[in-house]
Amino acid sequence: MNMKYIHKAVAVILSTVLCVGLLGGCSISKNDGKTSIEVFVFKPESVETFQKLGKKFEQENPDVKVYINSPGDAYAILKARMVKGNVPDIVGLDATQTYVDYAKAEIFEDLTDSELTKKVKPSYVEMLANMEDMDGEVHAMPFAGNVTGIMYNKDKFKTLGLEIPTTWQELLNVCEQIKAAGETPFYLGYKEDWTINSAWNPLAGNFTDADFYQNVTDGKITFEEAYSEPLDRITKLNDYSQGDVFSYNYNNATVGFANGESVMYMQGNWAIPMIMQTNPDMDLDMFPFPALDNAEDNKLCSSIDLMFSITKKSKHKEEATRFLNFLTEQENVSTYMDDQFGIPAIDCEYEFPEQLNGILDDFQNGKIVSSPQAYYPSEMKLPIAVQTYMIDGDRDKFFKQLDDTWREAHEE
Repeated sequence: MNMKYIHKAVAVILSTVLCVGLLGGCSISKNDGKTSIEVFVFKPESVETFQKLGKKFEQENPDVKVYINSPGDAYAILKARMVKGNVPDIVGLDATQTYVDYAKAEIFEDLTDSELTKKVKPSYVEMLANMEDMDGEVHAMPFAGNVTGIMYNKDKFKTLGLEIPTTWQELLNVCEQIKAAGETPFYLGYKEDWTINSAWNPLAGNFTDADFYQNVTDGKITFEEAYSEPLDRITKLNDYSQGDVFSYNYNNATVGFANGESVMYMQGNWAIPMIMQTNPDMDLDMFPFPALDNAEDNKLCSSIDLMFSITKKSKHKEEATRFLNFLTEQENVSTYMDDQFGIPAIDCEYEFPEQLNGILDDFQNGKIVSSPQAYYPSEMKLPIAVQTYMIDGDRDKFFKQLDDTWREAHEE
């Protein structure tokens, strides 16, 4: 699959900054005779975990000092630092077009043939290569993945005599059974637009194939042809919610589900810590979103949750590479995944948390579809477009926005 997400303005600005000379790595390169490296991570919730891993690395590598930097508004801060030329040694991002912009602007080292990427599960390397669309090149080491599916209260399923649905119609039947029992099938919190991705990604991902994005660019298929059914289905699910879905945010929905206010919850594995903190006794599991009518065709929706790049202007590439190699070691992978309820992208043995038992077979067998949001240009603002459609029902406007922003992002 080829794509041409060429954000020319961003690439030109960043390339210009590179040409005039960047200040590689941290502003402090030595600390009591030690080499200092900065690890910039976009996930503030992971700070304590990486600080723990950083201290362990320092014990094993006494010549290196590791600084973990994970600000709240990481993407905005990183962009400002790029413009100023103050670039970290290691950058940890998720699978978005912002990462692709930086890769195309040649800010990151090419890791295509490195020993680092050889330690990653091939499906995630392929996912990243497809997203970058740079002749198979990759400029990051995928470290953790995520999965989006339907979490459910196992006790409620048992009490109501429900079976795990494996097709779209079976899912609707389960929703009707739950409603008939006086319970709420889904708690939906769409006040924050990004939460719509948890339903949209598995729907849109399962309704398209690996060549879809290139075919759109080539004019062989339209968004309307591919996305009409996903749009109808995501809207249909509102009928099985608590109602007034735009008045509740992610926290409301997550806590509400944890407290038993719904039987199911469409979210990713990142929601598990909050759910279990709210209700430690909850018997929780997840099953793949049954987006399609044929059970065999349904795939688990997954993406890269965290990947690490080494910046070209880092003055400490050897130490940075040493730290990333350290992260790929079995014990260190387990430390991060256990703390964060993560999914390892590193090819290693790992015992998944019991809350993910229901998706384990699909994940281990590679029955996976990549999250579409990783391929959308930022200008598309698809979650907001879906929100707007749910309110005004204007299909023509919805698909025109998708067509126009895609075309503008892919103009030569």
